[in-house]
Amino acid sequence: MTAVAFEYGARAATDFLDAHRLSARTPFQTRGWWRAWIREAADAEGATPVLVHLTRTDRPTVVVGLQLHQDGGTAVLRPLSWPWADYHEVAEVGDASPTGPGPDIEGLAEAIGRCQREFGARLELSNLVAEGPLVRAVSELGAAPQPSETVFRLDLTDPEVVQRVSERRDMRRKRRRIERLGTLRLTCADTSEGIAARLPAFIALHNQQWGDRPDAVAPFDGGVIDRTYAAVAAEPSSAARLHELWLDDTLLAGWFGFRHDRTYYAYRAAYNMSHGRDSPGHLLIAAMATELVGQGTDTFDLTRGDYAYKLELPSSSALTMAASLEQPCRV
Repeated sequence: MTAVAFEYGARAATDFLDAHRLSARTPFQTRGWWRAWIREAADAEGATPVLVHLTRTDRPTVVVGLQLHQDGGTAVLRPLSWPWADYHEVAEVGDASPTGPGPDIEGLAEAIGRCQREFGARLELSNLVAEGPLVRAVSELGAAPQPSETVFRLDLTDPEVVQRVSERRDMRRKRRRIERLGTLRLTCADTSEGIAARLPAFIALHNQQWGDRPDAVAPFDGGVIDRTYAAVAAEPSSAARLHELWLDDTLLAGWFGFRHDRTYYAYRAAYNMSHGRDSPGHLLIAAMATELVGQGTDTFDLTRGDYAYKLELPSSSALTMAASLEQPCRV
């Protein structure tokens, strides 16, 4: 037996998330991320949350997070937390079994199609996980997926990659030079309380670097962006953490990200521009790579954006996918 249901609006979506534990395929489908984003960012984005869930007696209950927009009088369905999230995918209720049956792709396609018809909305999906259930489901509906954005990753299971990140010649030289000024140390806040204590300093560092730049993407503004980061960090299931690199008592660089299923997802970084000649961001990556390997992390996911510093690292690239379907006749 198959049952499809929608949770429409912030209250209904949040109530569903409060009542169910989710298995997320990336940190951007965790209950904590979705709940924080709905509470703090959805209104500012002009988005109405819609959770579509497909229940079968012999398969996991699959949840698709969507958000409904009005674009010049046209209803548009986009992934929930677009454009904040770097990856979009389905989640499952409960604990996902690596050996059990996978999601019902045909049923998932039917559920998404029913949602699209219900709201008479065009479907616009981007940054889908390549070959994942969501892109396969919309392909079943007739969408033709195309490349969306490039993402970069470091393979931490490859000792050569780790060594090249942490011990390449220019990094050794810059590390020696900056260590003449004091002691370098890496810290990591990985609890809600710890991140809350350190987040204001990270935001201040980010604003020093990006505050006056016209190319800044979603800079901290003292409002919805700051509140959303704080809300995500306050949710234990979001798996957020904040790494910082220090020179004695001077904060050199920070990275707000997530460690999820043996992968570290690097979400937003900042560095102290007064030490820019010593590449504090690269020094932070080198220190983090070593720490993450020791914790059993397989991948350092640098996420989307072909920034120059990513291209300098021994990273591999992959594509996320985009797909769209035209507005159907409303039922």
